[in-house]
Amino acid sequence: MRIEDKATVSNQIPFARQMLASVVISSLLACSSSSFAPALYAQTVAPESVLGDTAMPSSDDVSQTFPYGITGKTPPSLIKINYDGQPPYHKHRINLRIFQGCPQVEISEGGRLWATWFGSNVQSERAPFHQGQFSVISTSADDGKTWQEVFVFDPSDLLGGGASDPMLWKDAKGNIRFIGLRNIDFKGKDEFASSAWEFTMLDPENEYTAWSSPRLLGNKNISVMKPLIFPDGTIMRSMDDFKLVGKPNEVRIRFLKEDSIGKPIFVSEFPVDNDAVFAEQMPIIRKDGSLFTFYRAKKGQKFAESFDGGKNWKLGGYYPMQFSINTKCILKTLPSGRVLLVANDVQMNVDNGKSKFYYTDGNGNERELEGYKGPRARMTAYLSDDDGKTFSHKLLLCDDGQISYPSATINKDGAIYIAYDQGRGVIGQHTIFLSKISEEDILAGELVDGESFLNNVVSRPSDQGGGRREGDKI
Repeated sequence: MRIEDKATVSNQIPFARQMLASVVISSLLACSSSSFAPALYAQTVAPESVLGDTAMPSSDDVSQTFPYGITGKTPPSLIKINYDGQPPYHKHRINLRIFQGCPQVEISEGGRLWATWFGSNVQSERAPFHQGQFSVISTSADDGKTWQEVFVFDPSDLLGGGASDPMLWKDAKGNIRFIGLRNIDFKGKDEFASSAWEFTMLDPENEYTAWSSPRLLGNKNISVMKPLIFPDGTIMRSMDDFKLVGKPNEVRIRFLKEDSIGKPIFVSEFPVDNDAVFAEQMPIIRKDGSLFTFYRAKKGQKFAESFDGGKNWKLGGYYPMQFSINTKCILKTLPSGRVLLVANDVQMNVDNGKSKFYYTDGNGNERELEGYKGPRARMTAYLSDDDGKTFSHKLLLCDDGQISYPSATINKDGAIYIAYDQGRGVIGQHTIFLSKISEEDILAGELVDGESFLNNVVSRPSDQGGGRREGDKI
């Protein structure tokens, strides 16, 4: 799914919002104004034209009676693992795993932590069907100190299907939901060869919770970024059509707006942007009610705005502060009203055709990266006091190897939990980390809250006798 990290340049400078009627850029932005795109707008389209026909057949239809009639609408299931009495040599045990990454984290109303990520016993990620890949669901009842893997989403028994990009998120009622993305090679004869299915936890305080039946969401990647919850309980899901990544002049970056019970209201889409890669957009609601999002592009993060609840989107070009170059970042509005950004604090220059990655220290000086010298380094939490115009506070979370793909959740007491991965297929790494921080920590630039911690291990197969070894070709 992921392509090689690439990018070029722009210095870390303050941001000024582009308005609909005119462009107001301060003198500090003069050197960057040429990178801002003209005002471009998208429109809404019929949900079925994008998602496919998600209506399910009757329960006695051949597609619902596995294993007799597998189609893209045959429901998947979750598999319980590591319970008392399970045979010790099951295929999902961690000491067989050689590759894993792309975590998500969520917390129950009672404080139980949940995490999910994908993994494989045989290879690294292989789009488009991800054979041999499954998604793990793990939980912690002691604030992230210890973890137990309790379920997997593994469609391999269905025609060799594979899992990719799992999601955990919490809805307006506090229900935790899991989305599994399933990929089956139907040789082009089924519109749901890739399909997103959503399960809801029925008892999230129990490590072996029961689950609802899965609901078919659509045939697009709809499980990378957490949905935006509006004050009225409606939600907006971020979508991308990964099959079109790298194909110029194709519309593929979209949002699905649903009512509080899951009925589609509209699908909106960005104008074509050939700089966009796996867009991974995650909007926030600003204080004036407008929406703002970053999206992943070749030279860093671009941004877009909506002034009508997400029906139409205006592309703004590259954000002046360079970070998360062609890799995922996340945005989240905190209860205080500040905006949290979690991203890779890395910039890039090109010198004689060679890319140089660096970071900018507190005195504004360029510093060469240590260790891993690429854009997926220096996972950092930022805060904005001005609704996302600038991010003037930051706290370095991890600078140990190749670090990427953050996910965050907020506890009722305001604690911020952030998960990310390290070296997905690197010998001795392929680690899922969890950090717990507070706003005060980010404001101070260091841990000052006694309950905070950095880089607790959620999962590392090499600690359990697994992991990639010398000579493994993945």
